[in-house]
Amino acid sequence: MRRSLRSFVTAGTAVASLVFGLTACGGSGGDGGGDILSQVRRGGVDPCAPTPGVDRGKISLGMLYSGSPYAGDPSALFRAGVDARLGEANAKGGINGRQLSYSVEDDEAAPELNAVGGRILAQRDRALGILQFSVAAVGSAKSLESTGVPVVDGQITDPSLSPRSNVFSYSRPTVEEPTSSGWGEFLANRGARRAVTVSLELSSATRAMARAAEKSVRAAGLKVSDNLQVPDGSFDADQFVDQVRDSGADSIIAFVPAPNFYQIVAAVQDADLDLKAILGNPTSYDRSQLARVGDSAAGAYAFLDYTPFEFNTPAHRRFLAAMAAYAPQAAALPDGTALIGWISADLLLRAIAAAGVCPTRAGVLAGLRHQTRFDADGLLPAPINLSKGVADIAPCYDYVQVTPDGKKFVPVPGKPRCGRILPAS
Repeated sequence: MRRSLRSFVTAGTAVASLVFGLTACGGSGGDGGGDILSQVRRGGVDPCAPTPGVDRGKISLGMLYSGSPYAGDPSALFRAGVDARLGEANAKGGINGRQLSYSVEDDEAAPELNAVGGRILAQRDRALGILQFSVAAVGSAKSLESTGVPVVDGQITDPSLSPRSNVFSYSRPTVEEPTSSGWGEFLANRGARRAVTVSLELSSATRAMARAAEKSVRAAGLKVSDNLQVPDGSFDADQFVDQVRDSGADSIIAFVPAPNFYQIVAAVQDADLDLKAILGNPTSYDRSQLARVGDSAAGAYAFLDYTPFEFNTPAHRRFLAAMAAYAPQAAALPDGTALIGWISADLLLRAIAAAGVCPTRAGVLAGLRHQTRFDADGLLPAPINLSKGVADIAPCYDYVQVTPDGKKFVPVPGKPRCGRILPAS
């Protein structure tokens, strides 16, 4: 397992102006709370009881991710979004005068290494909370829950994680039961009647997503013509086209990485199958990948659990400014994965602030459950309620489509689509 040096994200020394939850230190606000905060700010004796990840001037977090040796490593982009959010917070004085930093562990997509990395961050590095972006998160799940370490996950790919009492995310897992009718309704509204689902070979996570899509498609009154799988990498496009043609499908919903998705799109476009819609998951909203494939991607759709960049909201502009200042290595073409890192870090920082002047792991968990209308200042399609954990998040999505010239995405008109929650099977 590769072990990186401790990464510190620091900038500026201005003092934070807001104080949350002074009762977390045992005080009741007023002069007593002010005295405690003054001691912290002035560098005096630490008024808080010793607790993992918190000292007089610093809050230590952890990051656990699955690194990739390939260009466009999603974990690196996720980390860049985290750097931007923490860098912005530190420039404004941190949280209650404490600067934020994090240690990193790369699990290399292996559950056993994820277990080791989680133990290192929780026990040796004593992280107050962990930001995670891993396909192997099941490895550390049990131990992190048993020790009460707050985990904010950018991509929950295993349905066994969402019931964990310490795991939170802005995004409802696409593998979660019960699923929503939304994807099927989107295809139906484009005239589709028979859909093919596509997942990756040897990938239980993408197969689970495809099964959820089957239920969504059927709930919308469509038929599932076939369930196809493609390898992770290049594949026989002609054979895939023949399978789609033989199935009689008029639409596709795919849960594969962006390069695979656009290979699928190009293959069926070149074969002139005249499909009603080709729908990809959030990883398909990849502007760098789009630049590589051009107009062969024309007309393809992707669903997103965050607001597309094309809306150019004040929250987007704030994110882009912070990326330029604190994560310039990824600022040239920031994509959705970096935005996921930003949103995930924002959620954790809000919970830490809500935990008071003397935050603890238990206090941060309570702060996460206190997020009953979290929308990351408008970066989510609809506010979410985390009071009962990840499983109760209503799955609402925005949709984008590739323009005819293949040069950009445009939002599909209309409000975010949430669909109906279907009965659990």
